[in-house]
Amino acid sequence: MNRTNGILLCRSAMRLTSRLLCAGVLAAATSAHALDALRGAPAVSFVGKRLVQADQGKTAVETWREFLPPGDGFQRWTVLASIREYPGHDDPRALAGELVRALKRSTPDAPMSMIQHPQSGDVIVDFITWPADRAFVEFNLFRYGKRPGGGVVAQQYALRAYGDASDFLRKLETERPRLVDAMAKHGLQAAK
Repeated sequence: MNRTNGILLCRSAMRLTSRLLCAGVLAAATSAHALDALRGAPAVSFVGKRLVQADQGKTAVETWREFLPPGDGFQRWTVLASIREYPGHDDPRALAGELVRALKRSTPDAPMSMIQHPQSGDVIVDFITWPADRAFVEFNLFRYGKRPGGGVVAQQYALRAYGDASDFLRKLETERPRLVDAMAKHGLQAAK
């Protein structure tokens, strides 16, 4: 399977599973307490992987913290998580829409999906992207939700493969529904 065929298969799988997941996957929202626990956490976990804080920063629009597996660096990361807080925003769907528009400008052929929980307003966006030189392929999974006390928080989990991405994309077809479900039900969790 070449990368183009793999991306086309992932696009089809993303459309199908998005319809199936939309019916109830966001029913179990991450509690406000869990989001507050993430605020100062030096490490997070997601689907059994522990990641430690590797960087943080602040702009006029957001504060962010990024997490990598212990001992990994940003030079050739393969797993990354982040927590991004947007105190000046109050609409998770609008913020998720900004991400989707930016993705469509940078990588118009990128397969993507967006689902929203009708009661909580939480939004999950997942997509596959790559740079112009196709040096790597990356799967991103974002969950946008309102922060208690105001603002929006985004939780991100990303996987990256360098070079030939055929195996990565093939595995992603079956792994994606599990990752989306875990993000919807639990999100990132504070880890010790």
